[in-house]
Amino acid sequence: MARPFDFGRDAMFAARVRQKGLCAVCGFRLRDSVEHAHHVIPNQSGDPKDSNDDWLRRTVNCVYLCSICHSRVHQNGRYRNGAVAPPTYFEYSHGKGGDSRQEHRLWASALDVKAEPLWQRLSEKAKS
Repeated sequence: MARPFDFGRDAMFAARVRQKGLCAVCGFRLRDSVEHAHHVIPNQSGDPKDSNDDWLRRTVNCVYLCSICHSRVHQNGRYRNGAVAPPTYFEYSHGKGGDSRQEHRLWASALDVKAEPLWQRLSEKAKS
């Protein structure tokens, strides 16, 4: 069953290309059978009725991880209620070499800014 902010094939493919086929956490080469598309900002934090949250399903919010790193990012398998790793955690979001570190910093900063209204809305909702 599809979730409201599942990634489409194009978004996943573009994220994998952006990462140059490497895991966004450990930097090791991915193998198709053991890789996972991961929402940097959790998909359940968005409101499916709010078109402003549509970016949650886009390439900007997608990183590819190997199985081991995917489990670790979710506190060793706590996929539904584990901690959220910040965008800066995904060190190899733009692969290795060249301008990848600078591109990673710019991407992480932009994603933090994009996510801020979500965190504010969720915080206000928790208070009420």
